Formats: sequence, C-alpha cells, structure tokens
Amino acid sequence: MKIPLIMGQPLHLWLGILLLLLTVFQIVVAKRILPLPFGWHRKMGYVLLLLAIVHGAIAMGLNTGIFSM
Repeated sequence: MKIPLIMGQPLHLWLGILLLLLTVFQIVVAKRILPLPFGWHRKMGYVLLLLAIVHGAIAMGLNTGIFSM
C-alpha cells in the first residue's frame, strides 16, 4: 500500500508536524498562556493521542515494509 503524498511530501511527515503543533498547543493551554476552558485541553489531548497512534502505525508500516512511498 502506498502512502499518499501531499504537496510532494508523505502523509506521515505532515502528521508529525501537526503533532508538534498540537503538543505546543497543549503546553500553552496547560500553562495558561492561552486561557481556554479545560474541555479544550481534554479534547485536544484525545485528538493528539489518535494522531500519534496513526502516525506511529504509518511509521512502523514503512519500517516493516507494509507501506511504501
């Protein structure tokens, strides 16, 4: 199975960048630099976990040969 390319880059690269941005968002909300209700922090944490699982599964698939680019 081939990994899709978005603007010339593989999907797992974009997911990694998105994970970095979501992690920074989580830290900013937790430190109260950006005052948002706790519900946002919790929901974004679930999104972060789901994306990390997908990102990791794609990376493991590329490593083991299940996926190709």
